[in-house]
Amino acid sequence: MKDNFKNYLAKNQINLTKQRLQIADLIFIKNQHFTAIDLIKKIKKLKIHISQATVYNTLSLFESRGLLKVINLDNEQKFYDTNLNHHHHIFNINNNSLLDINENRISFSKLPKLPDSTELERTEVLIKVKNK
Repeated sequence: MKDNFKNYLAKNQINLTKQRLQIADLIFIKNQHFTAIDLIKKIKKLKIHISQATVYNTLSLFESRGLLKVINLDNEQKFYDTNLNHHHHIFNINNNSLLDINENRISFSKLPKLPDSTELERTEVLIKVKNK
């Protein structure tokens, strides 16, 4: 499995370090949503020695290379998503969890007029819910 991550990172022009491979091993093993704090807690629980700065820098690097999708919630909550396919999300505010919604489960009958100097890249829906 480690060789797959080595190839994946190298293909995306990321210098291979032990810490980057360890982080890749934790996050790219499956499609998932997580925050930097979630990842730091997992690293500590597994007794892997990676500094918080390295975690944040690595996530930023992976994001800049298009390996992670970022979902910003409010001003201080930033989730990372390893599923790069176009899709939407449901966010539960009670337990801070994100669920994927397949893109074909939501359709738009009308979009607002866009400024003349722009064009639509894609639409993404974030539905916020709370427990009853």
